[in-house]
Order: sequence, then structure tokens, then C-alpha cells
Amino acid sequence: MTLSIEFLTLVAMIGSFIVLAALLKLPAALATAGSAVVGLLISGNVTNVRHLVEGTFGYFDVMLIIATAMIFMKALEESGILQEISKRMVRRFGKRKIPLTLVSMFLVMIPGMLTGSSTAAALTTGRFVIPVLIGAGFPKTRAAVLVSLGSILGMIAPPVNVPVMIIGSGIDMPYVGFDIPLLILTIPMAILISLWAALSTKGEAVTVNLKEDNSQDAIPGFRVYIPLLVVLALMIASRIFGGGYLDVGIPFMFVIGTVFALFCGKPVAIWKTIVEGVGLAMPVMGILAGAGMFVQIMTLSGVRGLIVTTALDIPSNWLIIVAALTLPLFGAISAYASSSVMGVPIVLALLGNNEIVTAAALSLMAALGDLIPPIAIVPTLVTQSVDPSPEFRRQTIKESTVPAIIILLWALIVLANAMRIGRLIGL
Repeated sequence: MTLSIEFLTLVAMIGSFIVLAALLKLPAALATAGSAVVGLLISGNVTNVRHLVEGTFGYFDVMLIIATAMIFMKALEESGILQEISKRMVRRFGKRKIPLTLVSMFLVMIPGMLTGSSTAAALTTGRFVIPVLIGAGFPKTRAAVLVSLGSILGMIAPPVNVPVMIIGSGIDMPYVGFDIPLLILTIPMAILISLWAALSTKGEAVTVNLKEDNSQDAIPGFRVYIPLLVVLALMIASRIFGGGYLDVGIPFMFVIGTVFALFCGKPVAIWKTIVEGVGLAMPVMGILAGAGMFVQIMTLSGVRGLIVTTALDIPSNWLIIVAALTLPLFGAISAYASSSVMGVPIVLALLGNNEIVTAAALSLMAALGDLIPPIAIVPTLVTQSVDPSPEFRRQTIKESTVPAIIILLWALIVLANAMRIGRLIGL
């Protein structure tokens, strides 16, 4: 049996990624970029180096969203707004374990909801929530798992879902009508995981030890919520009124929110905030650049076409099972790359199955790849803020396995019933 050059290229690209990421311990961005170079050489397209450059900017619009969103989150942090919101919620719910976990889950999800990045949640509100949970009597591992899973769910929840945007760009489907399907996918799981974390933790919650603010440090009144409300209002208005002059673009919405954050909290060093915000965004932007190169070379070499034709040959009932297995595994390379390489052909193979609900469910499957070794980027970032030891990271990944499987099964149920759900919500 003669193996096609496309299949050999696919094996070489995935194999080189595993070597670079797992054995050589290179960052995900370099590993995906390196495997793209290997694919270019194996496929005999060594003279088409320009495709590496084109691929680097394949997700430039998404990079711009993430960069401006991280600057916004950094402005909220530097101005004390994030800390103030956390303290107010903890003072209200600190003695009650279930409400505390629900509020903590919502806090963790907010950055992911606004940026479409699980790492944004892990790097921002996740860092504030973990000490609060540990202080309330939660084991370190359970707190880290809650934040890790909340970061994944926030990445998928509306209003910004980058994996769905990537799938949509591959099939010319606008990012419209996804809010309700994404809420169906994420809200029940967020509640279920919060209850699991609270009820499976022994002992009673204790009062969180938060020292009283000095009057000069606390942010008085309602203005602490204004930047977040402004961004959400702009996003909602652009959807309600169908764009027009109210749709200034998601990056500019975050810029406007950043300006409000500068005046609603403590004084902020503007340039320092911008530099640090972009610095936090760089790892995710690097992954997107590497994923863009990876996808571009797969398209150039015919590997992506091979995957599409293979997906079209699989019966639809089996294709749903294949999606549940391959999307998370491919998401271990990058959730964004998984959405493009695997998500697009699966949506095409399931045409007529309500593409909006289908793409939403596939995006959740792809996002779960952020929990899978060797990279496991979300647990890695979360555990570094508590205990950077490899053993603690391993325990966190292990304990997140069962709830992650439950999330995957829920996404599988939604995918299998996409047509019924679409009719039920009027899509």
C-alpha cells in the first residue's frame, strides 16, 4: 500500500510537534511554527516560504482582539478595579461555600468571555480567585481545577468566542446568532462544576481574611463597574441594532473600555499598562501565529483537503464521535488550530445539522485541548500562581479529567441534537 504525500506530511507535522513540545519543551508557538516548517519541507514546497509569512498573519484580526482585550484587563487590574470587585463579592459571599464558588466561577469566566482566550482568564481574575478559594477552605488542587475549567468555559461563553470565529471564517459564516447556543453549552457546566467543587470539599467555608481597605485605596461607589458595563453595552448594542455606526469593532470597544478604566479607579501609568498588557497577550498571539502557519502549510500541502475528504466519507453518526475524540486531542496543539483544521471540515460534513449550534459545540470540544498534556497551557498557567512544582501541575490535570469528560459529553449531546436545539431557540 502506497502512502500519499499528504498523509506523510500530516504524520510528519504532528510527530515533529510532539517532539518539539513534549521532548524539547519548546513553547507551543515555536512548536507549531517548527512543525509547519517540517511540513513545508516534507511536502516538497520548500520554495514557497512566503506561505509561512502569510500564515503568521492568518489570524491577525483575532490577535488584535486579544491584544486590546489584555490591555483592557491590565488596566482594570492596575486601577484596582478587579481587586475591588473581587473583594466586594467575597465580603458578600465569603461565608457561604456554594455562592462563593458560583461567584468565583463567574469572575474567572469574565476575561475569557471578553477576550475569547482561556489564558486571559488564567492570568487575570484567576490569580485573584485562587487565594480567595484557598482562604475559604478549599484544597489547592480543587481551587486550581475550578479556575482551570472556568477559564475554558469563559473562552467559549459569549460575547467573544475565538474558536467559533475561526470556524466561521473557514466556511464564510458570520459571527451572528451564537450567543444562546454558547450559553446553553457553558452556563449549565459552570453551575455543575461550581456545585461539584463546593459539595465535594470537606468542612465548612470560613470567613475569607481580607484586610479592610484604607479610604484612599478603596474605589467608592458604582464607578468600579463602569468600564465593564461600557464594553458589554457596546457589544450588546452592536448585536441588537445590527451593527451600523454602533459597531465600532471589538478591538476599539476594548480601547474605549480601557479609557474608562483609567478614570474610574486608581491612577494608572498608561504606557506601562499597554506594554504589560501586550506582554501578557504575546504568548497567546504567538500560538495564533504558529497555528496560522500550521494551518497554512496544511492547506498548501493538501493535508487539509485530505482531512476534509476523509471527514465527508465518515457516516454522520460516527462523525460526531470522531469529533469528540479528535478535536480535544488536536486542541492539545492549539484550540485555535483544532478549530480550523478539524472544526471546519466537520462542520462542512454536517451541513444541514444547524451549522451555528454545530460550530458552537465543536468550539467547546476544541477548547478542552487546553487541558491536555504535553502543553496543558491553562493548568500550567494556573498552577504557576500557586505552586509551580511539576507534581502539583500533574495533580491538577489529573483531578480535572472527570469534570472535563463531563463537559465533553455535554458538548457531544448538544452536537448530536443540534437540529432540535436550533429549532427550539429559533435558529
